[in-house]
Amino acid sequence: MIIKITIIALLAYLGAIGAPWILGTTGGFYTLGRPLVAAALVGLILGDMQTALEVGMLIQAMYIGIITPGAVMPFDVDYIGYLTPALIILSKTDPNIAPTLAVPVGLIGVTIWNLIWVINVYFAHRADKYAVEGNGSGIRAMNLGAQIVNFAMRFIPAFLILYFGRGFLQELQKMIPPIIIHYLTVVGGVLPALGIGMLLNMIIKDKSYFGIFVIGFMLVKYLNLPIVAIAIMGAVLAVFWFKFQGGVSYNG
Repeated sequence: MIIKITIIALLAYLGAIGAPWILGTTGGFYTLGRPLVAAALVGLILGDMQTALEVGMLIQAMYIGIITPGAVMPFDVDYIGYLTPALIILSKTDPNIAPTLAVPVGLIGVTIWNLIWVINVYFAHRADKYAVEGNGSGIRAMNLGAQIVNFAMRFIPAFLILYFGRGFLQELQKMIPPIIIHYLTVVGGVLPALGIGMLLNMIIKDKSYFGIFVIGFMLVKYLNLPIVAIAIMGAVLAVFWFKFQGGVSYNG
């Protein structure tokens, strides 16, 4: 189990913004750092893909509308993506409380991220000095030093949280009354809907289009249609909508 926790903690570092090893930010933060990708990797490592993907879908929907403008990070989705499903699986907890657990995990990640930036100011200023002097080896040393800080500040807390957190969650479940667990589950279920709502609010200009999403929800909820069927239906309706609204005409 120690080896599995170590791998997950290492991935939590590789998926962070500051890790350059997996094709830079593109392969790291925007691929490995996505909650659904992270959850799938955790499920593969811990041998419980079903639970991991259940958690991954919940937290992916929850944070789908979150953006990271510059260095401002409201929640650390990388930490959330790896630590939340791992804690749920290791402690054998109900996946429905994942959104509730994700909030404190994300705040821990943001706190660590801010500390990394503060510490790495030293390396940035030293690198500037070496650049003025034309000292290339000094600049490389400062980059390496900053990356060592990134690794230590991301890997070590992640490992400790996973190692000690699994036992803590198990004991916490015994102490909390079932009605409180039910309340947390209900509240956590609202958070993914909030994330989807934030995304839709950004991309939809004409609010009357929200009715289309209501129809999709009704098809899933009351007719039990699979998502793939609804997606195909939506694509066909979108083509007709575009055509009849004066879009490009199709010949043949």
